[in-house]
Amino acid sequence: MNYAYTQIIEAIKSDIETRLYKPGKKLPSVRELSKKYNCSTNTAARAYEHLKNSHLIYSIPQSGYYLVENSIKNTETNNEYINFSSGNPIIGNMNTPDLKHCLDRAVDIYKNNSLSNTYSGVKSLKEILPKYLSSFQVFTHLDNIFVNLGIQQALSILTYMNFPNCKDTILIEQPCYRFYVEFLKLYNVKTIGIERNENGIDLNELEHIFKTEKIKFFYTIPRNHNPLGTSYNKTQRLTIAKLAAKYDVYIVEDDYFGDISFDSKFDPIYSYGDYKHIIYLKSFSKILPWMRIGITVIPTELLDIFKDQIRVSFFNSYFSASLISQATLEIYLRSNILKKHTTSIAKDLSEKQKCLRKNLSKLKDYNLSYMGGKSGVYSYISLPNTINADKLAINLRKRKVLVSSGKNFFINDNANRNGIRLSIACTDKNAINLGFKILFSELKNYR
Repeated sequence: MNYAYTQIIEAIKSDIETRLYKPGKKLPSVRELSKKYNCSTNTAARAYEHLKNSHLIYSIPQSGYYLVENSIKNTETNNEYINFSSGNPIIGNMNTPDLKHCLDRAVDIYKNNSLSNTYSGVKSLKEILPKYLSSFQVFTHLDNIFVNLGIQQALSILTYMNFPNCKDTILIEQPCYRFYVEFLKLYNVKTIGIERNENGIDLNELEHIFKTEKIKFFYTIPRNHNPLGTSYNKTQRLTIAKLAAKYDVYIVEDDYFGDISFDSKFDPIYSYGDYKHIIYLKSFSKILPWMRIGITVIPTELLDIFKDQIRVSFFNSYFSASLISQATLEIYLRSNILKKHTTSIAKDLSEKQKCLRKNLSKLKDYNLSYMGGKSGVYSYISLPNTINADKLAINLRKRKVLVSSGKNFFINDNANRNGIRLSIACTDKNAINLGFKILFSELKNYR
């Protein structure tokens, strides 16, 4: 029998599954394969090349073909749990064919490149970022753009940087991004907080703080807030920008999830600023979770200071994202696949938000209030003092539901508003419904 090309491929796959071929052991040569399946050597070679492109086998020149090691197991994901705790989406939910295409193209195009002298980002990527950022009303020059490992790294550099206003205190929202709160506590950074709730912040209080305290910069997440799941209105964003210029306070604007917005008229604080006091941060980790990469937009008057701080930080850690991450992002942008990708994410998120809000509305039966559910993946359930958030989180974990205790998002215990944060980043509608059913069951114990 003369086997067809596709039949040979399926036969080899079957032999791999039955462990006839083992990792590290040499596979039959092309000539041996052609004899076994009574086909030409060209057909056998094509079959091997197909399996190679499918990442099932690899070749060594002048040696032959070998089976790729397949015993590596993913220990990070535990499907037994309903995960309302993590804000990071699951890679498997993404469009993997597009990812493979972009990775392949990136490798082909950048195979002769290196990261040498590209601490601010690969030039070809940076050249297209001004146009990309302009779609978010962030207008800047490529010299002001730095491609880095993400929000947390940019924040750590800015925290230790000496700003021209010669001030030394950092203002953050309460509650705030957990990992930055932990960073500030760990290194005893001089920090004060301002309360943020479903209505935003008190602008009069903000002006008083700017006027009376030595605020170096105000770190804020205007939309898709973590952990509240809320956004500032236009008046608040405009006023923050004006107060920053008036009192010589810098704003560090975290727009980590700005690609996913259901308000087409939402413009960042940066767009209302004087191009001197607003530092704009963007991350791609929530929409392209297989790589850690972000963008920092620095005002011109801060460029030299920021570059010096990067050089100091370089001795402790790298600043630039990996070459393959930058190359892949460039392909996503140039081919317009990123837009296709974010549109798909937004559609899926919209459906999950509807499911989330339907369940959140039932909290009134337990005399509980909540925030969020309309902006991003987060929401925050406020709890009375009779319910210990830590204990509730532990009890839910025992029942295979993961949530985050609210105290993790506050700089000090006095500001802590008792509650739990929920994230729908790595859940589907079935998991949301089941998770809330278990949550409601647990809350009945506190009645």
